[in-house]
Parts: sequence; C-alpha cells; structure tokens
Amino acid sequence: MSSSPETHALGGPALDRRGPTARIRLRRAVGRFTPWLLLAPAAALLVWLLAYPLGDAVHLSFTNWDGFSAPKSIGLDNFTELAHDKHFKEALLHNLIIVASLPIWIAIPYFIAWGLHTKVWGWRFFRFAFFLPAVFSPVVIGVYYGMVLKPDGPLNGLLRAIGLGGLAHEWLNQPGLTLGVVIAIIIWSTFGVGVLIFLSALANLDEELVEAAHVDGASRWQIQRHVVFWQLLPVIEFWAIIIVIASFTAFFPLIYTLTQGGPGFSTYTADYDLYQEAFAGGNMGYASAIGVVLLIVIGLVAGLTVALLRWRRRLA
Repeated sequence: MSSSPETHALGGPALDRRGPTARIRLRRAVGRFTPWLLLAPAAALLVWLLAYPLGDAVHLSFTNWDGFSAPKSIGLDNFTELAHDKHFKEALLHNLIIVASLPIWIAIPYFIAWGLHTKVWGWRFFRFAFFLPAVFSPVVIGVYYGMVLKPDGPLNGLLRAIGLGGLAHEWLNQPGLTLGVVIAIIIWSTFGVGVLIFLSALANLDEELVEAAHVDGASRWQIQRHVVFWQLLPVIEFWAIIIVIASFTAFFPLIYTLTQGGPGFSTYTADYDLYQEAFAGGNMGYASAIGVVLLIVIGLVAGLTVALLRWRRRLA
C-alpha cells in the first residue's frame, strides 16, 4: 500500500528513514566528545600543577620578591643582571658540559641493551644489576660516593693497597677533576633507565630485516649500523631529550650532597644556582628569571639535539 502525504506529515516512514541516520550522527558526536571528556580531569590537573606555576614563574621573573612581601615589578632588571652574572654563566657552562657527554650516555646503554637482547651469559642477572643504580635516590648516591671518594676513603685505600698509590687523588677537591667525577657518577646512576628503554625497543625490532641483512652477508657491525640503529633512532631521540632535560633539572640533589657545588664553583650548575638564589638568598624573583632562562635553554638544546640526529639520518 502506497504511503499518503498524511503519513509523511505525521512522521511515519519518512521519520523511520531519518531516524537511523540521526542516531548514527549522535553516536559519532558522542564518540568524538568522549575522549576529551575523559582527558579533562588530567588536563585540569596539568594546568593546575604545571601551566599555572609556569605562568606565575614568568610573572615573578619581572619582579623583586623575597617570598613574603608583595612582589614589586622591576621590568627586565632580573634578566639584565642575569646576563652579567659570572656565577650563572659558569654554572650554565657546567650544565652544557654535562650535556656534551650525551654520546656516552647513549652509547653505553645502547650496546649493553643489545648484549642483553642477544641473551649473553647471565643476561638476567646483568639486566637487574645495570638497572639497580636507577632505583637509588640521588641523595643516597651522593652521600655514598662522598664517603667512597674521600682522600682517606675506600677507593684511595684500595689503590694504595694494590700498589697504585700514584693514582690516588682528592677526587672531590680538585677543580679540574671533580666535574668529570660527578659526570661519571651521574651516568652510572642513570644509564640503567636507558638500558631498559632500549631493551623495550629491541623487543619490537623487525627481525626479518636483520635476518635479510645477515643472509646478504652483512657483518654484525654493518647490521648494527645500517639496520638496528635506524630502527631505534626514534627511541634514541626520546632518550636524548630525557638526558638533556635531566642535565639541567634533575641532578641538584646529587650535587648538593656530593660536592655542594665545590670545590669553589667547579661543579656549580644552573639548577643549583636557582636553589641558592631562591632559598639561601631569598631572591625569588631572580630565581624565577633563572628558571625562565633554563626553560628556554632546555628547549633550544633539546631541539638542536633532535635536529642533529635527524640531519645525521638524512646523510646516511
């Protein structure tokens, strides 16, 4: 039986044809909106814990504030003073020297992870042993090595006992040596995280490409260089960014407990300088300016690091 105009007017068959389409559109709209709804609490928390403090720090960097009285706006005076601050420049240079050790920071966990991935003898024990230092607090590591590296500590005692007393040094009291010692301890305390990251990446390696290269007669070094390395490059970039950020922000507790920035200013870093200005000097506005400059420097160095890695990839 044919439908009459009255049937359409009352919303019979015509409404039935439009109904499913409307419901599909509604479901799609809900589907698009649901992820944002689920992310909203986390986004609000990030804004509260990160975005608002960042904006407040930027505002305070243009003020003179002791942390108690009302901030007084002073324009760019903090940044002008920072540009002429000899201690801050020296501290920032030390951070850049730490970042310059990035190739070692990448190479050590990379090759250890490859050895563990190939199931060398005792790989389960070594996987645990290499990651163990990353579990310790930087404060614990600083206190421990402060005792071990004392002039009359266990390391110098061992060197003298085996007839290598000429190698004994005041490891934490020589300006030309102490920063290198601190960098070595930092790398030792963190490379286990890199090993874990690279092991996770190697577990997803395309083994067919490795086997094809092996069948074609490629050596182990050639496979490592031309097959494995390029598959892991995104992970290497990720690890490099973590190291760059950590080099400027994460090692204050270790340096504070190990050397307190000494001897002199030889292990003074920018985050240590920020702490001194904020909590020892009570100059919160100036410390905020240091934090803003650090944020800019971290972004520039991290971007340059990734750009260099990708430029190297294009040359290959």
